Amino acid sequence: MELATCKASYFDLFIDVTKKITTAENIDDIFKLITQKLPEIMDVDGSSIRLLNDADKKLVLRSASGLSEAYLNRGPIDHEEPVFKALEGTPIVIEDAANDPRIQYKESIVQEGIQSILVVPISIRSKNVGILRVLCKKPHHFNPDEINFVAALGEQCGIAIENARIFADQQTQLDYFETIHAISKKINTTYELDKILDLIVTRLPEVMNLKAATIRLMEENKGDLELKAAYGLSQTYLERGPLDKELATYYLKQGEPVVILDAKTDLHTIYHKEAELEGISSILAVPVTFNEEVIGILRLLTEEVRQFSHADINFALAIAEQSGIAIQRAIDYNRLKQTCK
Repeated sequence: MELATCKASYFDLFIDVTKKITTAENIDDIFKLITQKLPEIMDVDGSSIRLLNDADKKLVLRSASGLSEAYLNRGPIDHEEPVFKALEGTPIVIEDAANDPRIQYKESIVQEGIQSILVVPISIRSKNVGILRVLCKKPHHFNPDEINFVAALGEQCGIAIENARIFADQQTQLDYFETIHAISKKINTTYELDKILDLIVTRLPEVMNLKAATIRLMEENKGDLELKAAYGLSQTYLERGPLDKELATYYLKQGEPVVILDAKTDLHTIYHKEAELEGISSILAVPVTFNEEVIGILRLLTEEVRQFSHADINFALAIAEQSGIAIQRAIDYNRLKQTCK
């Protein structure tokens, strides 16, 4: 391909990707455009995009073209030197992949017929979050223009990811705001404590994509936690034992939210084996308060490891605060009824 034609093709793809970023509803459409068009424009055989997941920071394949399923599923590539060097921000060129000591899966490379590879980072605000790879089945010397072009597309991937996250965060906050309003409206129309608690533990897993939720309230005079409502958990797990001696409970009683990334190992919890058997990974626990006094605990549980966002935490705190008012009002109302009998 002549140099002028080649540069024009590069420019056309760059413009297509930029347009797609502003119009695509699905970020994977952008990744698909890049991985399908790159081989055609650069006269190479394949390309792929992998991103670090939020849970354990492992690379996950998001899009690929020109490569066999066997090669794509050869195993994790996180520990290959060219990969982690790229994740440090440096484009890496591998000119003879079959004989390069930095390559982990030599047999897969040979079977796929891969000769040369270019790996560039995908970054968001100077933080590298994935890699874009270009692969050739014949020896290829990547020139500076090619490296810069692929690196620029890696940057465009980062912009697309950031835009998608901003949009998702905005949509989540809107959903949370609407849910706070809806739940507050419902719990403030009844004095039946059980209905209030059941509404909270059933609605939150749906809105926040959780496995389960529980509410425990402080027993009168004792101050111990007593399970009052639960959703999505087995009876065996619910009866595993008291939570009062957990470190998480100590902080919650001080009015602080607690995020537990892995309930199977976290020092803030004590029922690690039970969490593993139940399939619980992450927990967000927030205090239920009334007039700045902690009257209970709301726990939100997930199956997958989850980094709870500020929006998640603030939403849970807002729900807990509204719940505390409704719960205390229901408790006071029922006491008054008993007194009047």
